[in-house]
Amino acid sequence: PCELHADLRAPADEEEDADLEPERANVVAWMGAVATRTKSLLLAAVEALPALSAAGAKQLAADVGYLSNIFAAGLSLPHAELTELESLLTCDLAGLPAIAESAVALRPAFAAAVVTKRQS
Repeated sequence: PCELHADLRAPADEEEDADLEPERANVVAWMGAVATRTKSLLLAAVEALPALSAAGAKQLAADVGYLSNIFAAGLSLPHAELTELESLLTCDLAGLPAIAESAVALRPAFAAAVVTKRQS
């Protein structure tokens, strides 16, 4: 029969659950580090793009939204930078400068670069 590895099963009782707390803390810390690095790499890749077509911005916004959902639901991590990036990618071109100026989590130069890339 197919069974979950013992480490993946829910604890049988509160005592066993308490025994797992240090391990859970390590897992959460590791997942947080992976998420932070993933976000950093994504932002660096976006910054390196020479331009963003309408279709490219739409696809990237979907990908950023998906990653944002994972961070929020699965990891309960803050993701303000991703939320602001998604806004920059989905707003209409006329409202783009105002959205960029209102960004607080993203670096101003990054937000301005996204504006330039989308207007190219």
